[in-house]
Parts: sequence; C-alpha cells; structure tokens
Amino acid sequence: MEQAARKPERHFPAIAVSHGIGIGHVVFLHGDKWQFPRRDLAVDTAESESIRFRAAVDEALKQLQIVAADVDADPLHPVTGIFGVHQLILESSFIERIDAIIREQSVNAEWAILEVLREHRARQEAADDQYFKDKYIDIEDVANRLLTVLNGPDETERGDSNAVIVARDLQPSAIVELAKSNPAGIITTSGGWTSHTSILAREFKLPMVSGIRDLENVLSDGDSVIVDGFNGEIIVNPEREVINDFRLIDKERITQQSDVDTGSNSCTTLDGTEIAIRMNADLPDAYLVLKDSGARGIGLYRSESLIKRPGEIPSEDAQVTAYRKAAEAAGEFGVKIRTFDTGTDQLGFDELAVEQNPSLGLRSIRLSLSVTTHFRTQIRAILRAAAGLKIDIVLPMISGVNEIVRSKAIIEEERSKLAADDLPFGDTRLGAMIEVPSAVLTAREIASKVDFLCLGTNDLVQYLLAVDRDNDSVADWYQTLHPAVIRAVIEVLSAADDAGLPATVCGEMAGSAFYVPLLIGLGVRELSMNVNSIKPVKRLISGISLNDLAELAETVKTLETAEEIEGVLRAHYLQNWHDLFPPGLIEAKHR
Repeated sequence: MEQAARKPERHFPAIAVSHGIGIGHVVFLHGDKWQFPRRDLAVDTAESESIRFRAAVDEALKQLQIVAADVDADPLHPVTGIFGVHQLILESSFIERIDAIIREQSVNAEWAILEVLREHRARQEAADDQYFKDKYIDIEDVANRLLTVLNGPDETERGDSNAVIVARDLQPSAIVELAKSNPAGIITTSGGWTSHTSILAREFKLPMVSGIRDLENVLSDGDSVIVDGFNGEIIVNPEREVINDFRLIDKERITQQSDVDTGSNSCTTLDGTEIAIRMNADLPDAYLVLKDSGARGIGLYRSESLIKRPGEIPSEDAQVTAYRKAAEAAGEFGVKIRTFDTGTDQLGFDELAVEQNPSLGLRSIRLSLSVTTHFRTQIRAILRAAAGLKIDIVLPMISGVNEIVRSKAIIEEERSKLAADDLPFGDTRLGAMIEVPSAVLTAREIASKVDFLCLGTNDLVQYLLAVDRDNDSVADWYQTLHPAVIRAVIEVLSAADDAGLPATVCGEMAGSAFYVPLLIGLGVRELSMNVNSIKPVKRLISGISLNDLAELAETVKTLETAEEIEGVLRAHYLQNWHDLFPPGLIEAKHR
C-alpha cells in the first residue's frame, strides 16, 4: 500500500495571551450554544418548574464551591475571585429575572435562561467597553452551568497532557476543568489579554493564543501543532527539527525560572544602582504573599477589588480594616492605594445614564468628583487607616491640574472632620496616575501639586494610540514601543525629576523583562508589577549595568517606528544578555 503523503508544515499568526510553548495534537471542543425551544406550561405547573430551576441554582452554587476548593484554598488564587463572581451572579437579579419569566409566562426553565441571556447579550453588543464584554462571558458561563445541571453533563472529550485544546471561545470554568488534565496548550478565536479565561490560562501556566479565524479550515482533529505563546503563532504539522527546537526552549525556560531567588527586598544593577521593585495588589488579600515576594511594599493597591458586587461598597470601617492589613504587611515600604478606578455600574449609580463608551466616560476620578459620596468615604477610610502606618493615595485617570486641586480640597475637608470627631488619622502623600495624553502634556503642572507620580502604561498606550487592546482587528496598532509612548515616558520622568518627585511605572511595561532595560535606561528607578513578574525582572536587573542601559536608551530615542525599536532591543539583548532572559522571551513579539 502506498504511504500517505505527509501534510506540509504551516504557520498562522495569533495573539499571545498566555506565555509558554505547547506541543501536542489537536482536540476540538464542539457544541457552541445550547438550543432549547419554548415550551408553554400549564399555569398550575409553573410553580414546580420554578422549584426545579431553583434546585438547579443551588446545585450550581455547590459545584462552584467544590471547583474553587479543588483548585486552591488560597484566597489570592484567581479562581477564588473569578468563581466568586460566578457565585454572586447566581445570587443576583439575573436569577430573579429568569424565575420571573418562568412564573409569569409559564415557560420551561431552559428557554427562560436563554431568553435572559439574550437580553444581556443585546446590552453587551451596545457597549464598546471590554469590561462589559468580559462580564457577559461570565454570565454566559453561569447560564451554561445551569443548563448543564438541568439537562445532564457535557460529555465532550477534554483531552490529556498531549492535547492542544481548540475552540471558538472558552468559558473560565472550562479552563479550570481543562487544567485538571494539564493540556499542552489552548487555541481560540476570541479572548483578549484581560479576559478571565486568559487570566486563568496564565495562572495555570497553560500556553494560549487567540485570534485564529476559521479554526475548522485551519486545523483538524489529531493534527500535530505547536502553540507559541511567546511570539503569538501556531505551527501546524511541524517538522521534527522544529519540534525539538521548541522543546529545548521550553525546557530551558522552566529550569531558569526555578533557579531565581527573590528572598531579598534589595535589587541593584551590576554597577550598584538601586531599583525599587514593588508589588501590584489586584485582590483584597494580596498582602498575604508580600513577605515572600521580594517586593518593596505595594506600589499599586487597586481598591476597586474590594467591591464584591455592583453597588455594594464596603463601609468606612471595613475599608479601614482592609487598608491597615495591607499597610501592616508592607511595613516601612508602605502601600499606595489607588482610589476607586471604576464606572457608574460598579458603584451602583442607577440614576446615571448607561454609558455607550465607559472607558471614555464618567469613571475613575471624574466619577469621584461628580458624585462624591463614595469618594469621601474612601478618603476618610484611607486617612484613618494611615494612623501610625505608611499609606499613600493615588488618584486615577487624572487629566489635568483641576482634578488634583478639587481632590485635595476634599481630602482636607475630610481630614478636618476627622479631627473634629477626635478620630485618629495619619499623614498621607498624594500621587497622580498618568495614563491619558493630557496628563502627559501637563505633567509638570501636575507634578507641582502632588508628592509623586505613577505612570500607568497599559491605559497610556491605549489612549495615546487610540487603540483598544482587546480588539483583535486592531491588535497590530497597539504598540507599547511606539516612539510616541517612549517620548511620553521620557516627558513624565523628566517632569518628576525636575520637581524632585519619585515616579513609579506600573502596568505591563513594568512587569515585562523585555521592556525593563529600556525603562531603566530612560531613568525609571521604581517599578510596580504583579507578583509573578518579580522573579524574572529581578534576575535580569542584577545582571546588567546602568551605563549599557543608558547607551541603549539613547539609541532608541533616535528611532522612528516600533518595529525599529523592537529590533534594536532584541539584537542588543541577544548579543549581550541572552542568558538573563527567560528562553523564548527575547524572540517573542513585543510591540
């Protein structure tokens, strides 16, 4: 019998959302949507259908508790937060709306679930903001869980450790289930860097790429495939030599990461320049891992993580307790608390109009100054928590001096009230988050009104280049190394330096080893990052000298495109510091 011809090797570009190398065979997850017809019930049976639905809700809650417990008992684990959101959905108006349809229209529970899901889908499609898109994914995930409870489990094969899971999209709960079999990698059509699905993939160290269209035409069940979670690419039917090369890269990366020690809070370059590495706190109890992180305190505490469900803002006393715990863990290095960086929906202002474009609307400091109730409560809580501890206040999304002046007036008013009430409070420094173009252009004026600056690079790139990072169609235009971004960083650092103020860089640039040498060369001396980024960044900094970095930065300043800048950085790293980077990171796409 004549041997079948070997399929040719093919390469397809993708978006890297979870770093790593995955090598295995394709396993498709099919069954996109549940489909149930409407069944009109006799009026006297609607009550029993409601009871059936409520029983499914109770069972779904039990399942979520078991899943979270099985994965990790640590309250900081992303599963805890994400499935906490799912539990809240099962206790929210989403369930009440479904039950009301069952009772009022005398219909089957399955149809009612899908009807309410369609309502949420219509609202999501009317909004451009990624927050609403991610929230819908969680609601859809909960709906699918309810439908599974009502109609039996999904028997879809989940694969094994050699499987590369392929699906149009994946729900967060699917990632948790898949992680139990430790698949080699994941390929999807949709899913941005900030989605819960991508966050979980990174937590479970599952290489993942998204943005592959026409999956069924690109891949077939059983195909051999490499998921390159560094460069954002899949290689279908790779040659044996290619597979061996990628396996070597992955082995070196794992070995290198296990050798890094972060026990000390100190971090210096080869020639003795001190670089302060601080930790971002994305969850209320993130301070629990601070002691062993090797970080110098908390450089960014995202206080909106305390809001467990929309409209349920922690009381002043509850906030005081949370902030003091974080500050006690941070000790002499302190904690910078960013005031609520959120929109009207999360703060529960139902009387305000629904925003068509929330990322450019009434949010963050704008909302705090427009409706000051929660802002004043939070300021009082921070001031009280600072009694005897080191706590700073960071104002988000500052666009000009006026917002600083108005905020300082409110802070002084609340400080006076605390004094009048004979309540203890502490001294707090005030900082501004620089993340919109107007703040960059007025950074010197802003610096004259505050005690420090924070540079939020994720939003800065998005707003400066007018690119939604989670929009696949314009992903190539989101360029962290765009010359305009580099010049914005330089301007903010210069403004801080001339005013004698410290400046902390937050966001992806601060936590990526690829960008850190350039940032230090430009003058950055404080970086705040997620705890998982601290090891590789500290290892890199300890092996490089400031003189080399300054020369590299001067070269970058003369370049005209992100492509040129990326190329110069890559060439310099490969020639001088290849052994300091996690294998595969230098070669990955970083624009």
